[in-house]
Amino acid sequence: EGISGLGETFFGVKAVEAYIHETAAPKLLGRDPLEIERISLDLTPYVGFSGSGAETRGRSAIDVALWDIFGKVTEQPVFQLLGGLARKKIRTYNTCAGYRYVRNRPDWDTSDWGLESPSEGPYEDLDAFLNRPDELALDLLGQGITGMKIWPFDHAAKDSDGYYISSESLDRCLEPFRKIRKAVGDKMDIMVELHSLWRLPAALKIAEALEPYNPYWYEDPVRMDSLPALARFAEATRVP
Repeated sequence: EGISGLGETFFGVKAVEAYIHETAAPKLLGRDPLEIERISLDLTPYVGFSGSGAETRGRSAIDVALWDIFGKVTEQPVFQLLGGLARKKIRTYNTCAGYRYVRNRPDWDTSDWGLESPSEGPYEDLDAFLNRPDELALDLLGQGITGMKIWPFDHAAKDSDGYYISSESLDRCLEPFRKIRKAVGDKMDIMVELHSLWRLPAALKIAEALEPYNPYWYEDPVRMDSLPALARFAEATRVP
């Protein structure tokens, strides 16, 4: 009928593309795209083992595309098909990235932060939180945004493979938090992104050092598939 659906995923694009073309496509071509649940079940392999890499990301992109088709066929927004509004408004926060952040490599690396050349526009918030976090916090508050997520610890993790963080590096990484609190006090909630780069002892050291700055949450402090480490981290800090 000429209707197409758009799906997306994140990271490791070539591996996901290979999975979709080589494994998923033979199970998709000629199917009714409105059988979303049936297709989802058919894409889950033998004994229900679902994988955790390209397969999962590929199935996610396919599922998004199928729901997009469903919305176009019924001429309804997808949120309505999923049950409608649960609330009339939701709080937002600013992820302090930039225009070219992680755009040029298939894997993660601090060399792909895109800060080598001049900014493409006025919202180069990655450079801002590293160098002018107090000004950025004030600007965000002026726009009505009361939460910001930053990740100043990534370079230190790369230096040690996440096994430890020196006192000097820790102090340097805390500087954005000091400047934000000095500029705006507790008017700005600060979310801390750690990108699962740290081993548990170093992650706990970072969390302890951040306590005086009242962070709003810690995101991915250790590997997300390390449940015992996650449990120990959660027990050791009052921050979610």
